[in-house]
Amino acid sequence: MTASEKRKCPEFLEHPKRFHLLGCCGTGMGALGVLLCEAGYEVSGSDTGFYPPMSDILARSGIRTMQGWEPSHLDGLDPADTIVVVGNFCRRTNEECIAAMERGFVTLSQPETLYHFFLKSHEKRIVISGTHGKTTTSSLIASILSAAGRDPSVFIGGEVLAYGCGAHLGNRDFFIVDGDEYDTAWFDKVPKFWHYAPNVLCINNIEFDHADIYNDLEEIIGVFEKLVRDMGPNGIIFYNADSENVCRVVRSASCPCISFSLQGHGDYVAENVEMKDGGLFLDVRNTSDNSVVAHISSPMTGIHNAYNLTAASVITSRLGIEHTDIERGLAGYKGVKKRQELIGVAQGVTIYDDFAHHPTAVRETVRAIRARHPNARIWGIFEMKSNTSRRAVFQHEYPVALAECNEVILSAPWKKDDLPPEQLINIPRIVEDLNAHNVHAQMIAEVDDIVNWLADHCEPGDVVLGMSGSAFGGLHRKLLNALNAKTVVSG
Repeated sequence: MTASEKRKCPEFLEHPKRFHLLGCCGTGMGALGVLLCEAGYEVSGSDTGFYPPMSDILARSGIRTMQGWEPSHLDGLDPADTIVVVGNFCRRTNEECIAAMERGFVTLSQPETLYHFFLKSHEKRIVISGTHGKTTTSSLIASILSAAGRDPSVFIGGEVLAYGCGAHLGNRDFFIVDGDEYDTAWFDKVPKFWHYAPNVLCINNIEFDHADIYNDLEEIIGVFEKLVRDMGPNGIIFYNADSENVCRVVRSASCPCISFSLQGHGDYVAENVEMKDGGLFLDVRNTSDNSVVAHISSPMTGIHNAYNLTAASVITSRLGIEHTDIERGLAGYKGVKKRQELIGVAQGVTIYDDFAHHPTAVRETVRAIRARHPNARIWGIFEMKSNTSRRAVFQHEYPVALAECNEVILSAPWKKDDLPPEQLINIPRIVEDLNAHNVHAQMIAEVDDIVNWLADHCEPGDVVLGMSGSAFGGLHRKLLNALNAKTVVSG
């Protein structure tokens, strides 16, 4: 469980010259580094591993990076003008973090830094929260505001293709944040979104997740309820009326709450929802005056994306954006890496990469790809590596989530796992359960062996959907290269 309150933030210079980031190659910390560079600060950072795309983003931004956690990385930095930002990957035993504190550097968490140096100066702090869809909904809103010429600032948990990273420093009107309930830092163990002080909040859905931090759904609901209570009467909350857990949470609100729904019982409703021609089509209607907010045509697909599109259109409409800009922003949305990302087509085999790792996300992603390729043989390739997916908590849900694939391959358990055996998910049992329900499934331990199997067994017209909360050992590109090489040899 997280702490009950944020720590008292230490005193620090309002105008430091530089920042040093511990864990700089993480998605959030790297995005923070980009923002700091765009704001004119000198930025350096340390991490144990540097890998694309973030390593390329850091280099492109001019951030000086160092390998490992060496106290010597702090040499030459002055505690009088430098702030050290500690990512949640770092533990209290981190040697560089210990050295920073001993030398008198002010240490802040990523959310503390984001709030004090960026968020609090913006008029509209738009925080998108929920178990699923945060990154997509945040980037959709950014696309709409950009289409309307508003140039929003963004801090999003993924590589937004329109920006080439997950961060952008725009004007002082709008700041859009992907609001995560994961914890902050070892010295401030609270949900990240408690730091963001939203005056515009979206809650799209709430399910059990982050099993390494929360014991059950009730604890997660509790941190959302505090987020809502802390907003006070001057904010505004947009919420999914089709989610029982979300409806429960917003009862704690003292500010106006506006609902949206795909099931016909919200302040705004999505109607005429169709998945066809590889895309998604729907109308969003204001039930109070029966006006249409937007006629949406999107290159995305899946019911989960219908919710994301509806939320984005409702929020921006209430912020004063015209329907023509909403429609243009959604139609021209460029997407986010690892969200139904088309990696390529080789030998007639289509390869997608997706971030899905929670069973609900896995199920909805498979259904979305099925809607786009209704007649294809779909290979679901899944890596159980996230803090939740490698635990036994969803042992029975994953076979159901993967059951709409034609073929399933699961990689071996994460080799570095230190969880007790009774807490680990049983991957062979999932394979057994899928095969018992006529879904051909197998476990293949290594990524390279998975690639070789797919290259030998995939046929023209097949779709490979690789799902993981990580880079999955480069599986997608390796498969594309293997299929292309096979084409050259056969040719």
